[in-house]
Amino acid sequence: MQVTDARTELQARADADALGAELYALVVHLHKSCSADWFEALGALDLTFTQIKLLHHMEAEAAELTVKDLAERIRLSLPAASRTVEDLVQRGFAERREDLDDRRMKRVRMTDAGRAVSRQLNAARLSGLRQFAATLDPAEREAVAAALEKLLARPEITACLPEGPNP
Repeated sequence: MQVTDARTELQARADADALGAELYALVVHLHKSCSADWFEALGALDLTFTQIKLLHHMEAEAAELTVKDLAERIRLSLPAASRTVEDLVQRGFAERREDLDDRRMKRVRMTDAGRAVSRQLNAARLSGLRQFAATLDPAEREAVAAALEKLLARPEITACLPEGPNP
């Protein structure tokens, strides 16, 4: 009985490893072939990857975050996170204020301009993915749609669908 369980567990792990490798190949291909618009938008905005990560985390949270929270989420030192936030504040993409209970703590939230930047980068990424999808033949598109159907039932994935018409 235990040998069968061990084989089943080993097979499941091998299947997950193989699937992970296959997903990796797809993601690498998509990054290589679908990122031109995204990198162009990134260059025009003159943002660093660290700034983009901070904007991403601020956008994901409805509430304000502390600079310390942001630093921990992207594994950045507190001084480096503070400098990055300062640059985003100077550019109008974020607002910072002192915490009402602890003046040493700073709270940060994304501004409308920051949300516009995030939407611009997401639109560029989506454009590249739509261009890739257009290269698929009808059978491939149907297979991809069928594979995604169950995954899109997961709320954390559905929450990432683009907003607006024809998502």
